[in-house]
Amino acid sequence: VEADRLCELHLKVKDNLVNESINKVKTWQKDTYHKSMIQIKERKEMEDAFKKAQKPWAKLLAKVNKAKSDYHTACKQEKSASNQERNATGDSSFSMDQVQVKKMQDRVQKSKEEVQKGKEKYELALQELNAYNPKYMEDMTVVFDKCQEMETQRLQFFKETLFSIHKCLNVSQDPDLPQIYEEFYHTVNNADHEKDLKWWSNNHGVNMAMNWPLFEDYTEEFRDIAKGKSKEALPAGSITLINQRPVGEDTHEFPPVNHKSSNKKAAPVTSQVSTNRTISTESSESKKSEKIENNGTTTTLTNGNGTTAGREANPFEEEEWDEEGGDALVDTGEPGVPVKALYDYDGAESDELSFKQGDLFEKLEDEDEQGWCKGRKDGRVGLYPANYVEPVQ
Repeated sequence: VEADRLCELHLKVKDNLVNESINKVKTWQKDTYHKSMIQIKERKEMEDAFKKAQKPWAKLLAKVNKAKSDYHTACKQEKSASNQERNATGDSSFSMDQVQVKKMQDRVQKSKEEVQKGKEKYELALQELNAYNPKYMEDMTVVFDKCQEMETQRLQFFKETLFSIHKCLNVSQDPDLPQIYEEFYHTVNNADHEKDLKWWSNNHGVNMAMNWPLFEDYTEEFRDIAKGKSKEALPAGSITLINQRPVGEDTHEFPPVNHKSSNKKAAPVTSQVSTNRTISTESSESKKSEKIENNGTTTTLTNGNGTTAGREANPFEEEEWDEEGGDALVDTGEPGVPVKALYDYDGAESDELSFKQGDLFEKLEDEDEQGWCKGRKDGRVGLYPANYVEPVQ
């Protein structure tokens, strides 16, 4: 009992987890996150919001980076031109005409002007970027706070869910648990060995009531004439004995004729019993009846198919069988459709096939209205369930 109740307690834990915690998580997930074609809708909305807030500032940043690159390139060119001019004028062994010197000086002057222009553009781009920084921070803060709010709700829900799971798993707080072991203790404590041994002695030992054999006089055995009447025909109330006959007397008994059918079992045999010995037999094309005449009273034995026996039953004669449909499982040699077994099947009846998963055999007839097919396996014809096989491609 303790094990059963403890099992019920743990099953209740399982039910609480499935019905409360897990369903709560699924419902929250379904209501909070909505799937789109590629990803979760809320995630895409947040990414788009961040991109929208960053787009103007990103354009200004790209402008600053371009101005910076142009300024640094101009500085390199100005430095290179100045070095060439200085080397040309300072080296006495290298003779140059005044035209080349003039060109180099003009190049240096032009490089300095480019440096100055690049510096101004660079500083102007930085000023524009710095001027837009507050707006950028404001827009990014709005989107970020929204993400933080969503994450706060998610973390709080996780915390509540974990507390719910803890409550389900903490069986020590369940009032049924101590009650189980208290009742277990009282059950063991209430066991009385003296009471148990006394009960055993009274029922199975030396103190039990004795039933010694006594002298019994001979009594004649009797048997009811209406022996063949079915049990269903007996009344539900008390039974009054009308006529009895000793066992030793010669009696004629008419057992019911047995018929076997492949489709259904025969109905119970019904009979009307009389006390006459005279028997007359009548035959017709539609049925055979067996009548027992007794001062105008007749008895007819009728089988479950609505036909009557036409001759006195022979107790040593073999049972008659209805052979209708008996040739349905005869192998005619006709070719079948190859099929493959999907599952193992052990035939429950003699006319059913048995096979293992992956076995190959032939289907001879299509599925009937009860879901069975006729097939042939290893030279034997029988029935098998249609949904246990598939055609071989």
